[in-house]
Amino acid sequence: MLIVDAYNVLHVTGILPPELAGLDAPDLADLVAASRWGRHQAVILCDGTRPKEMRAVERGLVRVTYAGGGRSADAAIEAMVNESSHPRRITVVSNDRAVQRSGKRRGAKILGADEFLRQLATDAARAPRSKRSLAKREHGPLTDKQVDAWLRYFGIDPTE
Repeated sequence: MLIVDAYNVLHVTGILPPELAGLDAPDLADLVAASRWGRHQAVILCDGTRPKEMRAVERGLVRVTYAGGGRSADAAIEAMVNESSHPRRITVVSNDRAVQRSGKRRGAKILGADEFLRQLATDAARAPRSKRSLAKREHGPLTDKQVDAWLRYFGIDPTE
């Protein structure tokens, strides 16, 4: 099982190629489902509660879920690992040191967000064009999220 700290991964810049930059949680689910991790049960865990306008996201064995009101994704990840009867079969993707320590104590494998994104980028580059789940993304103007990601990447403050 794969457990991904969504916002840890989504806020890493400078690793994904431009056509994959500016992902949101559903895009991340698409990318995970099309990668080496797609044949494993995977949970992409976000802080807070699901926005009302967003539908539930499931891509094969990959689903996006939310920690719930007043609970962080970090706390939810730690609980999932602690409550597992097979923690050695879990891979946790997070840069949070407390989450990493907690997972290691239970025997879970730990993967940093940067390394995880490198794996996803490698898998996306190797996938045949017809299999690329994000190929359906529009190649028109950038979304606001993509613009924000590029501004952060280049260290540009738009208020200046």
